[in-house]
Formats: sequence, structure tokens, C-alpha cells
Amino acid sequence: MAEEPPARGTLRSRLRESDGAGSGRWSLDLSGQYLAALPPELGDITELVVLDVSRNRLESFPTGTSQLSALAELNAAHNILVQVPPEVHQMSMLACLNLSCNRLTNLPDEVTQLGSLRRLVLDMNKLTTLPEGISQLSSLEELNVGGNNLSYLPEGISKLTKLKRLCADSNVLTAFPVQVLQLSGLEELLLNHNRLSDLTDNLGQMTGLKTLRLNSNRIQTLPDSVLGLSQLEELDVQNNQLGALPLGVGTLPRLATLHVSNNPLVQPPPSVCGMGIEAIRRYQDDLASATTAVPHRLKVVLVGPAGGGKSTIVRALIGGNHKNDVVPTHCADIVPWNSDDNVEFSLYDTSGRGVYQAWHSWMFTPDALYLLTFNLYDLDPESSQQDVEYWLDFLNAKVPGAPVCMVGTHTDEFTAALRAKKVARKCKDLSEMGQKWSQDRTRDIEAECQVIQGAIAIKESTNKEPVHPLSGVGLSALQRRLKHLQKLKETRIQVWEEIVPVSATTMSGIPDLRACLVTAASNATVFPSRPRMTSVPLSWLTLEKLLLQQPDFWMRREDCGRLAVQAGVPADQVPQVLEHLQAVGSIVMITPHHGEEKVAPNPGRLLAFLCTLVNHDTEGWLKEESARFQNFSKVQYLEARSDLLQHGVMSHSMLCALTAKYTRTTQDQVNALELLRGLGLSYSVRKTPQRKDQNSNHKNSGNDWQHCFPVYCRDSLPSEVGMRWVPLPPVNTDQLEVGCHLPFCPPGLFSHLRVAAYRHLGTERVDWQTGVLTQVADRALILQKSNTKDGSHITVASRACVEGRSSLWQVVLPVADILSQVLQCWPGLRHHLYVTCAHCLRKGVTNPHRFSGLLLLTAPPPGITLLDCPSTQGAQTVQAQLVYPPHRDPDQKMDSVLEVVASKLELRDWRRLGRTFGLTDAELDDIRYDFSDVQEQKYQLLWMWRRRRRSIATAKRLVSALKEIELHDLANAVRETLGYKPANQTTT
Repeated sequence: MAEEPPARGTLRSRLRESDGAGSGRWSLDLSGQYLAALPPELGDITELVVLDVSRNRLESFPTGTSQLSALAELNAAHNILVQVPPEVHQMSMLACLNLSCNRLTNLPDEVTQLGSLRRLVLDMNKLTTLPEGISQLSSLEELNVGGNNLSYLPEGISKLTKLKRLCADSNVLTAFPVQVLQLSGLEELLLNHNRLSDLTDNLGQMTGLKTLRLNSNRIQTLPDSVLGLSQLEELDVQNNQLGALPLGVGTLPRLATLHVSNNPLVQPPPSVCGMGIEAIRRYQDDLASATTAVPHRLKVVLVGPAGGGKSTIVRALIGGNHKNDVVPTHCADIVPWNSDDNVEFSLYDTSGRGVYQAWHSWMFTPDALYLLTFNLYDLDPESSQQDVEYWLDFLNAKVPGAPVCMVGTHTDEFTAALRAKKVARKCKDLSEMGQKWSQDRTRDIEAECQVIQGAIAIKESTNKEPVHPLSGVGLSALQRRLKHLQKLKETRIQVWEEIVPVSATTMSGIPDLRACLVTAASNATVFPSRPRMTSVPLSWLTLEKLLLQQPDFWMRREDCGRLAVQAGVPADQVPQVLEHLQAVGSIVMITPHHGEEKVAPNPGRLLAFLCTLVNHDTEGWLKEESARFQNFSKVQYLEARSDLLQHGVMSHSMLCALTAKYTRTTQDQVNALELLRGLGLSYSVRKTPQRKDQNSNHKNSGNDWQHCFPVYCRDSLPSEVGMRWVPLPPVNTDQLEVGCHLPFCPPGLFSHLRVAAYRHLGTERVDWQTGVLTQVADRALILQKSNTKDGSHITVASRACVEGRSSLWQVVLPVADILSQVLQCWPGLRHHLYVTCAHCLRKGVTNPHRFSGLLLLTAPPPGITLLDCPSTQGAQTVQAQLVYPPHRDPDQKMDSVLEVVASKLELRDWRRLGRTFGLTDAELDDIRYDFSDVQEQKYQLLWMWRRRRRSIATAKRLVSALKEIELHDLANAVRETLGYKPANQTTT
């Protein structure tokens, strides 16, 4: 409510000398009091110099205020004035007038008579015009008219020769106000958030300009004259339609801030711009001195169910029709294609067979076009909906935001008389299936958003939270989840409504598909964040050729940086070159769940290697008579074959036999095993004595090893699992279970989790197709995947006696954390973590209550030890420590720290560090025996120290140990990983 004016006699008591005692500048602050009117006697304080009446409810000024002849500063912002109070016109000494955030619709001519005015602030009103007489404000240094409805600025502005700052942002200006070119003293010009489409070529006349903000307009070209702004320090042109920056913009001598994001930039590409002004300068120097024209290039990935015609489409595109003689694709194939339209394509032809789907998702990258193929002849509106949704979910989980064009194949199989009609009908059916998928996924996300918004509203409106599905979840956790869901909704794959029907046999529709691909390669709307490059520095092409020649399956970014030096690519351009090369299909960047991003410099070679380890034709692939198995006895061969196809275990001898072309040396084998582990396909363990390979004739020295491929495991539930893990927890035993519900579970995700968590799951484990049972820290731990009507559930659980329940989180949480890391490899995948109610588990409830997984991010409530079991409407309780994880220790980044140390620790320092940790030579020898991979040996050293020392194994102790053996650079790397500043390098 508005307050009454201050009582008479109190105003003078509020006077303050604004510049300190003795200044004579009397000020009065009546701001923020919700005043509906000012006291009439205000005008009696004629010595008043500064008056602040902002943030009130004023509609007018009392008449007496016109007597404030000495007033120099008046702040009446944030009121409800609909006109400038006439009393203001009489304040002839006014130097600063702030009327922002009112309801002014015009500026009267009388205001232009205030000749002493140096600062006029009128932003956030409803002004549609400014008076021409504004030119009379000859002393004006700052004019702020932002946030109004101005469509132009008056000519009189050009006469404001003392103007230094002009703010006209957030209006409706459609043309650049050329009047400002006459303002030689102008230092700041803010025209952002308007409707400007072009700029004047004479922009360089404003030689004193320091700040120019033009962001959020419709500008398509930045004139070269901007290079004449020699004093420019800040240039903001983001959120426009710029295709290029003027050559030399990076050489402006004082330019310190340049914002160019959200433009369809071709030159420099957005990734270069993101590296800063110096990167832009170098790019343009290189572009100007050594460039070459290049065709448009596009990566196209063909996906879809087996028999969908992907391979026949590829053959038809590149070589004309065929006679159904195409052999089914083995895993995947990469085919280059140069069209007649000066466009180069990399066609990634993937097999739709289930056995391959976990093997080629690494090829799915954001800047590719996806052709999703279905056999139109076999398409059925009812039975095919599930297939369509499966593939759309698959793509959306891996590459959210990517464009997807659905292609209907086998149109030649329809009878000629009814072909056109039936093809049109089937295309419409397929399009509607895609639309239904999109609508269903949007509805699902919006439904969850509503639940979270309701929980947030409850949090913000009451101190005592009622019981609801998200009870106890912290506000910040809810807000993060809501933000994540909104991102999932906004970045879904872009499924094109139009279906392209084709027949690779008759070539019907193939020209249309070819034209569609050519158009997409050069269409900025298909890939709004991707530069359409028509020329690149020669150094970029040189780097591309060097990468293609590399023998490694994948490389670290540092290795790419060294090649870039050879190619003449500046270090700060390397990320941009790699992003460009991935976008055109030349390389693939792969980020393992746990470590740094790797680069596959030759995806074709990597694919060829993987194809040696998987095949849908098992009989032909593992044929006993093959020359690859010539050193195997009959027994050895049968045993190795059975182990692989039933248990998912490949002997080292078989691995080397299958991959002989790519693993000629021990280092090749180590690199291959690291790759397979990084892709989540396999992990390696030493054989148990009774299972050692007896193939003494094989030359490889790693025969003690076996390699586990969970994707191959076909075992049903072993009987020993039922004995070691009974359905219900025994008496006086608690069970802790953390789970994840996935409406869609991508192929290979659960296998990837089993590989990623192998260090935590140990080697003494029992594996079957849908689970793992193992022993961790003397506790049984079970990891399982189950399918239900609402999707899939992945759970990790352990049990302990009532007295030992506090230790359960130490067993379960590391695997749950790895699950979260693996889920991040699928950025568009919707999932829900949860903690199953321990009371429901103990009672064997069919549909147990699941506490929200957001509680895993929430601090345990102080003083609360019991929670109501919602399944019993509060009649039973559950221990709070079986719902909320304990407070994480300060070294919660230790997994990342250990990965950093393992990757950077030199082998010559390995034993020295182990001794510093207190490990014996015998223990170190055991590690070297148990793990053939040098990288893994280093990690296991750290892991043994951490397990052995537990609470003592802190990051601080690790840093101290590294300094003790004078590894100061590595100690600093640990500190940086933890977010600390590197310490000065001193000798210990």
C-alpha cells in the first residue's frame, strides 16, 4: 500500500550533504517508500541539490517543487508518471534527470529548455517519438532512451556535439540512425535489440567510439569501415545473421571484447570466434595468405532396421541402380561420394542388426545428417510404430538436435497399377508415426516438468513441506532437474515431416534423395551452428592429411596438437580444425565416460578393426578351418568359441588371431585393449589358474589374459546367484538399492556400464546376460537390468546386517556414480535415478516405493533418522540413512584425480610412488602380473593405495607424495583438477 507523505517538519531532518560535510550539496532521499504523493512543503527546501524519489507510486509532483531552483539531480525512476511533471520544466539548474521505468508516452518540448542537462535517462517507458528540439540540450553527455517504442531517432540528435553515450537499445529501429555519425565525441553507442538489417558504410567516421553494441538485430553484413574505429574496445554483434566478419577485425588496436555468437558465420567459423580475438586474427591471416577453395562437405549416417535398404541406397547414390546383389553390411561401412554438384559426402552405412548396434554408436556425431530407412512395402501402421519409435529414441538419445530424414524404400515391390497411391499412403503413415513419437516424448517431458514445478512452488511457498513424490529434495536439485528437462525438450532430434520414397532397383526417387542431400549440405537452416565453409586455410587440409596417415586407432588431443604444429596450424586453432573435420566426417571425436576426449584420426581404420571382433555370421566368422586359428587345437578352439559366444569371454589368443592385421606388436595390443575399454566394449582380467590357455605355440606373451565382452554374454541366471542372493533380505539385514528408470534403454548401455565399473566390481564376479553378482569390501553387490512395461530399470544393490548399514553406501555409490557418468554419454536420454524403499524391499512389495534420485544430490536432513514409507501411508518407516547418502568427503573428485595421475605418471616413477605410499615390492609385482596394460598398472597402484589407506588416501596426501619424489608438475595437475591454483614449484 502507498504510504502517507512524511509529516511536516521531518523533511529537513532528513537532509544530508551528499558530498560530505561542508560541501553545501544538500540531498534528500525519499526512495523506496511507496509514496503516493510528495509533501507540499518540499518546495520550501530551496537549497536542495539532489533529490531521489525513485521506487514510489508517484503520479505527479506538488506545485511547490517548481521552486527547487538549485536542484541539479532528480531521480524519479520506477514510479507511475504518465507525463513529465510540469514542475520539472522550471528546474533550470537540473544536470541529471532520471525518469526511467515510468509510463511516459511523450517528451514535452519544455524539457528541451533545460540547457544545463548533461544526463537524461528515459529508458523503459512508452515513448514512440522524441522531439526535434532535443538538439537544444547542447550540454547533454548521456542520453538513454532504451526500452521504448521508438522507430527512429530525430535529426536533432546530430547537434548534440558533447554526447558521449547514446543508448537506444530495445526499441523498434529498422534503420541505422545515420545522425550519430556527426557525433565525433561519441564513445558508447548501444543499438542492441532492435530490428536493424544493415549498417551504414560510413561507420568508421565515429573515430572516438569505444563501445558498439549491435547484438540481437537482423544484421547480415558488418561493413569494412568498422576497421576505422581505431578506439573501439568492445564490439557486440551476437544474435544477428552475419555470414562473415571483416578481414582484419582482429587487428583493431584497442579491441578487447568481441561477441559474435549465434550468427551463421562462415568466416571465421563460430568455433574459432569462441577462442577470442587473437584466434580470429590468426585465422584471418591464414585465410588471407594461404587459402584454398573447398566444396561443401557433409557427413551422412544411414540407420534403420535390417533389411531397410541402407546399403542399396548407398550403391544407388554413388553408382546407379543394382540388381539386389548387395551383401548385407558387416557392422558398418564408410563410403566417400563426390556428387556432380561439387559436394563431398561421407556416407556412414550402419547395419541394423541387433548384434552391431552397441558397436557403432561412436560414429553418431551431432553435425551429421541422419537417413532413417524403412521398408515401405512391409510397413504397417500398427506393428511398425514400435520400430519407428525405437530408432528415433536411439538417435535422440545419442545425438539430440540432429536432423533426421526418413526414407521409405522398396517402392518397386508394389504393383505398378497401385504403386503411386500405396506409396503415398505408406509415406503418410510413416510421417504420422514420426509425429506421434515427437508428440508423445514432448508430453512425457512436460508431465514431469509439471510435477517438478509443483514441487518447486511448494518449496518456495511454505516452510513445512507436505508429503509428495519429491518430498525432501532440495530446491537447487529440483531447479537443475527442471532445467535439464527443458533442455531435453528443446534439443530433440529434428525429424523432417516429408518422407522420401525410393527404389534402389528402379532408381525411382534416388534423384530426389540426391537433391535433398545436396541441398542439406549447403543449407544453413539444417545445421544452424555449423559453418558453411567454401574456403579453408591450406594448413587445415594439411592437418587432415596427416591425421589420416596416423596408424593409431585414436589419439589424445595433445598428439593432434603436435601434428598441427607440423601442418602449420596455430595451437589455438586446433579445436576448431578438429570440430570442422568431425562435422564433415573426416574424423570422429570420442569421449570415454571417465576420461579425456580422444580423436579417431581415421574412422575407417578404427571401424575395420572393430569389424574383426563382431559378425552376425558367427559360423563364417569363427570357422574352425580359418587360417586365423591354425595354431589352435580342436579342444582349444571349441573352448575359446564357447567362452566367447556363451560367456562373453575372449581368450587373448583368440583376440590376437582375430585382430592379427592390427595388433602385430605388444604395444598395438595394449592400444587396442585401451580402445575397447574406452568404447565400453570390453575389459581385461587375468585368467584363473584352471582356465589358463594351454596354447603354448602361440607367440603372444599375454596368454594369461582373457577379455570380457558383456555384449556377447548369453548366459541365463546362474544357479549360484540364487544361493548367494536370495530374493528377500534375511532377518536383521538391510538392503540398499539405487536404480535408474529408462523409458528407452539404448543398445549397449548396460554392457558399457559393466565395462566402466569393472574396477569396482572386481574380478571374482559372476556375470550373466542381464546382471553381475560380486563381492566388494566383504559385501555382496548385485548389478541388474530388467525390462518392464514402462521401459528398463538398472539397479545396483548391496546388503548388510542392521549394525553395518552405514557401510552400504560405500559399496553401492561408486557404481551408481559410474552409471551417472555412462548416462552422460547419451546426452538426449531421459532417465530417472531413484532409491528403492528399504522397507518395501524387506517385505517383498511387488511395486516398491522409489524415492527420487534427486535425494542423492541433497544433504541429509539434520536430526531425522526415520522416514515414512509412502507405500504404507506412513504406517511403517524406513531408516533415513538408507535413503540419503552420507555427506561426500572433500575428495569427491578423487576418481578424476586418479585418472589424471595415471595418464601422466611416467613408468619410471611408478615404483617410486608405490613405495612412497607404503606398498611393498611384492605388492607392486602382483599389480604388474595382474595387469598387462601399463596405463591400468598405474591406475591399479593408485586404486590399491586408496583402498588400503581409505580415509588417509586424500588428494592432499597424494599431492604430498608426488612432491616427495619431486613430481611437482604432476602435483600441480592434481591441484588444477581439484580446482585449486597450482602451487609454486619448490624443492622438497
